[in-house]
Amino acid sequence: MDCSIEDIGSATVVRFDGDLAGSDDADIKKLFVQLRQEGKTNVVADMTKVKFLDSTVIGLLVWGMKNFREVGGDWRMFGIAGPVLKIFEITHLDRAFRIFHSEAEALESFA
Repeated sequence: MDCSIEDIGSATVVRFDGDLAGSDDADIKKLFVQLRQEGKTNVVADMTKVKFLDSTVIGLLVWGMKNFREVGGDWRMFGIAGPVLKIFEITHLDRAFRIFHSEAEALESFA
């Protein structure tokens, strides 16, 4: 899993660089735990370069969202399109996650 992390205002932006699959599960979970331990619980995921994710990753995203919400934060996303958006719509996770069209909208939602 390739990603970069940037703190912007009261949020932390995680920019995923490519598809996310079950082979990335340990790295994704480690990332969530690290962010929470560092007190970075307002997280925005840049999904613009993610064209595929599997059920393992979906489960981890739900787990991460719940963990951040437990401590008053949240996991929000933007840039979801194509097949990945379809997955969120079919599973109705587009109703559970706060999904935005742009980074600016996602960041403003934490203001």
